[in-house]
Amino acid sequence: MKPFTEDVALQWAMRECARREYCRHDLAGKMRAKGLDEQGIARILDRLTSEQFLDEARYAQAFVHDKMAYNGWGRLKVREALRMKRLADADIRHALADIDDDSYRRSLRRLLKSKAASIDFDPTNAQEAYKATMKLLRFAASRGFEYEVASRAIAELQQEDS
Repeated sequence: MKPFTEDVALQWAMRECARREYCRHDLAGKMRAKGLDEQGIARILDRLTSEQFLDEARYAQAFVHDKMAYNGWGRLKVREALRMKRLADADIRHALADIDDDSYRRSLRRLLKSKAASIDFDPTNAQEAYKATMKLLRFAASRGFEYEVASRAIAELQQEDS
């Protein structure tokens, strides 16, 4: 097996970045795991950035889209995940600002409707209805949706069912 030198790492990183979006933090972690030293990692990341293989704003937008469309995450969970990847606050804010509010609410309603179908309760019993509402709110919170948006969506779903 070839040693993971700086030249080999650069070629490997270019191939990886050509396949999908990466952030500096993730790519650095992969190179660190392969045994590359910190100075080499920094040089490679700087070159990848200058040649636009890496673009953290572009990564943030792709991440937001994927997590919301495919994983059903809300803004809060996406924001925290991006912070854990050490992206700049400006890139995170910009990526989250591109979210269409109507599709965001429709996505949440679909998730809540699906979850509500799995909750067995008697809607005529106020105590059971309250417990079901709390379960839905906790579910929405676990997915990273804001309380206000979730409570409004739950109220709308309950009005449809009445």
